[in-house]
This record gives sequence, C-alpha cells and structure tokens, in this order.
Amino acid sequence: MGQTDRLRLPFPLLFPLLLGLMLLASGCSISYSTEVDSEQKISASSGNFDGDLDSGDQFGSAIATIGDLEGDGVSDLAVGAPFDDDSGENRGAVWVLFMDSDGSVDSEQKISADAGGFDGTLDDEDQFGSAIAPLGDLNNDGFLDIAVGAPLDDDGGSDKGAVWILFLNGEGGVESEQKISDDDGDFPGDLDDDDQFGRALAAIGDLNRDGVNDLAVAAPNDDDGGTDRGAVWILFMNSDGTVSSVQKISSDRGGLDRDPENEDRFGSALTEIGDLDDDGVVDLAVGVSGDDDGGSDRGGLWILFLNDDGSVDSMRRITQTRGGFEGSLSDNDQFGNAVSNLGDINDDGIVDLAVGAKRSDDGGAERGAVWILFMEINGEVISSTKLSDTEGNFGGDLDSGDHFGSALAHLGDLDGDGIGDIVVGACLDDDGDTDSGAVWVLFMGDADTDFDREEGGLFDMSQEDLNTILNGSGSAN
Repeated sequence: MGQTDRLRLPFPLLFPLLLGLMLLASGCSISYSTEVDSEQKISASSGNFDGDLDSGDQFGSAIATIGDLEGDGVSDLAVGAPFDDDSGENRGAVWVLFMDSDGSVDSEQKISADAGGFDGTLDDEDQFGSAIAPLGDLNNDGFLDIAVGAPLDDDGGSDKGAVWILFLNGEGGVESEQKISDDDGDFPGDLDDDDQFGRALAAIGDLNRDGVNDLAVAAPNDDDGGTDRGAVWILFMNSDGTVSSVQKISSDRGGLDRDPENEDRFGSALTEIGDLDDDGVVDLAVGVSGDDDGGSDRGGLWILFLNDDGSVDSMRRITQTRGGFEGSLSDNDQFGNAVSNLGDINDDGIVDLAVGAKRSDDGGAERGAVWILFMEINGEVISSTKLSDTEGNFGGDLDSGDHFGSALAHLGDLDGDGIGDIVVGACLDDDGDTDSGAVWVLFMGDADTDFDREEGGLFDMSQEDLNTILNGSGSAN
C-alpha cells in the first residue's frame, strides 16, 4: 500500500489506537486519575435549598441534568424524592432545582401529586421520582421535557411499573403528561408483576432516525430466564409521549452474548455513552448491581454496542474480574447501582463514566463511593479513580448509611473552570431528618496522566521508530 493509499481513521478512533500501539511497542502502560477540587452539598439544611424535605423522602435517589431551563447560563437539575408523601404514602416527587454557578440552589419547583401542575394519578407506593431522564424538547414547544420512573405503579398488576413523560414549562412545572405502562401510552410490551419497569431510565437520542428522541427503560426484576435477572426496554417514541415500538433486551431477547444470572438485576442503572465504537449508532451502559463476579453482589457494568433497531450487536462486561477494571470491590458494594456519562474528561477522544457503589464501606458502613472509569473504545477500562469518604480528595462529611453514589449526573462545567463537574446523590443522608436525603455537587480537578515506563519505553523511541508507528514507514510526512 502506498503513501496515498493509507487507511485514514477519524481522530476519535485514530488517537487511542496510535497511543495504544506506541505503548504496546514500548513496554509502557498509561493510567489516568482525577480528584475533587471542592464540593457543595444540597439538602434540607445546606446549599440554599428552601424545599420541604421530610423523614424518609430519600431526596437524591435520582438525578438528571436538564439544561438551562430558565436561561441564566447555568445548567439546572431534576432530583427525585421517591418516598415523598404528598397526597399519600410514598407516592413520590421530583424537585426541579434552578442552580447557581457555585453549586447552590437559586430556586426550586416541586412536581408531585399536588404540586407543579402535575395532573396524573399517583397511588400510594408508586415511588414516582425513582428515575429521571431528560428527553430534549420532545413536543417541539421550546421547553425541555423529562421522563420520570414510577417503578411500583400497579397498572395491569402489582408493581409492574410505569414511566411518566412530563412536558415542562419554563418555570419547571408541568404543562401536560403522558403515562407509559402495561395499560397506557401504546406500550406493546408484556410486563409481569414486580418487573419494576421504570426503575432506571436513559435518553438515547434518535436511535431509529425518525426525528423523535427515544428512551431506554429498565425493569431490573424481570424474570426472563430466571428470577430477577432483569431487562432493558428500548422505547421508540412518538412526539406526544406515546410509544411507537419497542425492543426488549434480556436473557431471552435482544441479542445479548451472555445471559444475566438470577438476581443480577440487569438494568439497575442506565446511561447512553455516545457512539463508542463509531458505527453510527449510540451505545448503552447498563448497571448490574447484583453481579457476583469476585464476590456476592459486588456488582458490574455491561457495555452494550447497539444496532439501530435497539438490539445488541456485541457487549463487554466490567466487573471485579473482567473488562480491565482493577479497582477493589467488596461484597455487597453494588457497583453499578448508578452510572453517568461524563464526556471525555481525559481528552483521549473517548467518553468516560462515573459508576456508583452506594454500599461501599469506605470510612464506615455503607457510606458509599463513586468510581470514575477512563474508557477504551472497545468498552474496557484503561484505569479508574475512586471518590469516597477516604479517597479522591472528597472533603464532604459522610456518615454511615448515607449511600453516597445512589445517583449520578454530569453537570457540565458549572463553575466555568474548563473542567466538567459531577452531581452525586446520597439518598439516606440525615440532614434535617432521618433519610431525608442530599445531593453533592463535586467540582472536579483536571485529569492527570501517568506513564509507567519500562526500559526501552516510549520516551526512548527513535524518531524513525515513532514515524513507523504513526505513518507505517520510516519517513515522516
């Protein structure tokens, strides 16, 4: 092949490929790390939050970044409190937080059975607000819309679950809503008792290219193939919030290369990860908090490379024993209970992930932790960093049982320092009252790079050898 005939790859694939080749040829390894620069807590007694949180509300069980809803240049948040008791026991609520750039709250709007203009019917124990996903402007009215999970809704049977599509206005209230369940929203799938459809949600863009954004919905207690193995439903949406068609991914359907095992709870968490493999189709990360690789309920994360019909083309597993993950997990950590796409924080052209392990015992029983995973294009992990009560320069005060890492969201660069920031739920925090819940805004430091150079490594390479790797010959272009 001549100079003019060489294969030219797009930069997001070319850079990590070249870097990997150089490291392989030189005997070097590379790792990345990051840490917390500062933090701001939002709770019943912190962060200028004026809402009324009660005992057991579990504020921070779900978090979604919803863009700049009020147009002040700062991204805003939606935070779930699924055990809120407005109009009945554990019916649930969502708080829309209009944010300031210092991580505190400028103002808030509650959405519940009796607040925020929501006209849908919630019943006791529905747990509305267990999951939240931004949908963009689904109905083209100029305002962002969101999906909200109510996984213990009883439409069609006990705890089958439901999703509410909320069409918002500029004040964070609801203009109208559409329910998707076993009985509503033109959902053609088959849900069983205790599937808990709506336990996790992820916006996945316009997967089928029909001009309407689509939605991934988890049912982690689905019994396809065995007890509580879990499932993910890909919903191809209509602009009115109803469902056009679906694709189920489970032990029995959707093309998984490996079946979940009993009580794995595939679908504990969801996030889109962009087009990781550059095949033109968005891909999906799925939490599997009950995975037993390495020990009981240590948890895992499955990377699904999707087809445009919502089925799985191929997959990678990230667990204590697989996928390049070298972090230390303990039994019952439930790594994968939450996950968020952080964008490319180490500037290698590949998106990176935050993964919750809400029952990690760093510093005390079940205080919780968050793992930052620096990713490769094949869905494996280059390196990882832990943020907890004892690691990652986190300066906040965590107590035993807080479940820091119960929810995650990427906030973008809130403070304008050029580095993306993270929001972390601690749904059993006791500020104000027992298990009222809290959210931590983490202002992150830059990602550092470390090379472990062996003799004859990368920095000992001749220019001729380097050109050979870069160009396929000994001459420079």
